[in-house]
Order: sequence, then C-alpha cells, then structure tokens
Amino acid sequence: MSRAAGRTLARPTPSTAIDAMQRGAHVLRNSRLGRRADPADVFNLDLHIAVVGDVGVELDRRGVSLTSWCLSAHAWVFDRSVEPVAFVNERTWFSFGPRMVRRFQRAYGSALESFRGYLATYPPCFALLYRGLGKPTLAVAATRYEWPFTRNAQLWGWLDEGLREGVAEGWLTLAANNRADADYVANYTGLKPAYIPSGCAYIAPTYTGRLRPAVVAAASERLAAEICQELRQEAVPLRTALGRRYTWAQLYDHRAIVLIPYNVSIMSLFEHYSACAPVYVPDRTFLKHLMATHPREVLSSLSFSQVIQQPAAKRGARDLNDLRDGDVVDWYLDRADFYDADWMPQLRLFESWSHLDHLLATDDHLAISSGMAAEKTERLRRIAALWDELDWLDTLATR
Repeated sequence: MSRAAGRTLARPTPSTAIDAMQRGAHVLRNSRLGRRADPADVFNLDLHIAVVGDVGVELDRRGVSLTSWCLSAHAWVFDRSVEPVAFVNERTWFSFGPRMVRRFQRAYGSALESFRGYLATYPPCFALLYRGLGKPTLAVAATRYEWPFTRNAQLWGWLDEGLREGVAEGWLTLAANNRADADYVANYTGLKPAYIPSGCAYIAPTYTGRLRPAVVAAASERLAAEICQELRQEAVPLRTALGRRYTWAQLYDHRAIVLIPYNVSIMSLFEHYSACAPVYVPDRTFLKHLMATHPREVLSSLSFSQVIQQPAAKRGARDLNDLRDGDVVDWYLDRADFYDADWMPQLRLFESWSHLDHLLATDDHLAISSGMAAEKTERLRRIAALWDELDWLDTLATR
C-alpha cells in the first residue's frame, strides 16, 4: 500500500461467513480500500486470526460490526489474505514503538476517528496505536502481553506505562482469554485484566469421529511421529497426515486428538472443545516429565524468553520468565486451560503412553463428544455473561 493510499480507511466487504453457535452467520469482513467505515464499527489490526474471530462473535451478538485488518500468516484459515497496511505490518511490527505509533496515526488517524472503538488482540501493544484518539479500546492478552519487548526494558516500560495510563484515563480495558495471561499481566503491571475464556463459537464443522486413527498434535512432527510409535492404537501425526493447510472438517473426522501442549493456553484447544472433539492431554506429572525430556517441544513457549533463549529484560513481582525454576513451571500449570475442570471438564488426562493406549481403546468417543455438546450451550452462555460485564462493551453502547 502506498503512503497516499494509506490515508483512506476501508469500508470492509464480505469475506467469509462463519457459522456461530445458535446464530445465523457472523461475517468477518476484509478491508480493501473503498468507502469510509460505518461509525458503528470497531476497528482491529491483528496478527492472530483466531482471537479476534472469537471476540468478533461477541460483537456480532450485540449488533456491533467489526472491521479487522489481518496481518496473520494464518489468514487462510478464515479464507482471508494479509492486508497491505502501511507502517505497522507483518514485516515491521517487531520494531513497534512510539515512532511507529506516530506514523500510523498520521496515515490513518482521521479515518480511525470514524470508528466507535478499537480492539487489539495480538499483540496487546497495538492498543497504543489508539492512544490519544479518545475512543474505548479493548486489549486482549492471549500470549504474554509484552512481546516484542521481552529483551527491551525501555520499550517494555513504555508499554506498561501506556497500559496503566490508558486504564487510569478510562479509554482502555484489559482482558485475557486464560488465567495465566491475566495473572502474568498483573505480575508485571499491577493491572488485573478481566478473565474471559474463548468460546470459539465460530467453529462450524463438528465432530464425527468416523475415521479410526487418533491425531497427535505436537510442536514438531518429529515428536508427534515418535508418540505414534509409542502407541498400539492407530494414530497419525497431524500435519503429516492432514497436510499443513488442513480443514477443521478433516481434523474432526478423526476419533480423537492427542494434544501435547507447548503452552498452557492454546487457541486450537478452545476450537477443539467448541467442536466437541475428544481431546487427550498428559496429566501434570507426565507433562512435566515430557518437558524435561523434550524441552524444545513440550511447554516450550510458556515464555518468550524460552522462545528466543535469552533472559527477559524485566523481573516483575516474580520472574515468570525463568523457566529453570520449577516453581515457575508449576505457576503456569496451576493456570493451564487443560487442567481447569470448571471450563473444560470433558478433557481426558493420561499418565503414560500405555494409559493413553488404554483410554483410546476403551473410551466411548461418541459419548464424550455428546457430553461436550450437552454442556456447550451453557458454556457459551457463561462466556457471554462475562462479556456482558465488560466495561468496554458498555462504553461502546453509549457512544
């Protein structure tokens, strides 16, 4: 996009219809250049395709439209393409900071003012793109809020200052889709985001289980293949069997999903749960054993410090980036989505490969799926109720 073209914000055109639970169709619309945006719209610039989709369902439920500019390499999942955005895009965002905010606001500021409010789901630092515009903004922490500033104390401090200032001034609301991120933000900023689990009601295909093999999802296909070799029950590595651009329908035709977590909150797990697909996860003791034996693949993204293999620039009230400390690992596991029996009671935990074999051989997978389906309406109702309590939505409604 040229600098001149970047001064007109787009009226989104229909892109892909996503069936939501007990709703007609929720439309995530792209942002090719055209007419100015409807003043009722919320604007979003995002590097994560799924989290914004989840929030979009809740906006749609309230009749609020969402204009979302997608920078995610996974845009294809929603039949989207990466938007040509000036200054802040998939190539430049690692250099995000005050100068980039100023350039973005000079290019898009007048058009951004036509929106009722703003949304930043990943990374949360994008909330500062709307600083000074005087409109309600929601930032959702989904994976360690400080990235890409983990190694930069000055910019991390700038982000924390901006978040605290935004909350104090009333234009910024903080939320998190998992307990770990809610408490991680509190540890480093003193701010407490609202915790609202992801519902992923946009998932249209539901579980059939008509194919015998279980699918093993791990951080690497090598590990997934090793696990398949450990099992007597038929199992296949996810991407090797289904391809890199598999569909939800393909995945949910398999009788079960064996998930080896690389983090304590994974968006695809929310999606699997919404699709009512039986999911198997190592129990706490076995998962810690797997982390010790496969440190680059199991619970390997609890911290961006792990990912870049460098110490973080800030310690916070507690150094939650020091994964050499077993108590820190336990801190994360205490807040893991897959160990939360309140929100995910139907997940199946296994304590060894032989135990997993036994469960896969003896479980009634259709019954497990039926149990998930039976609780789904109430689960989504509870999530919607948490959204109804959010100040950001109330503020949008009064504008």
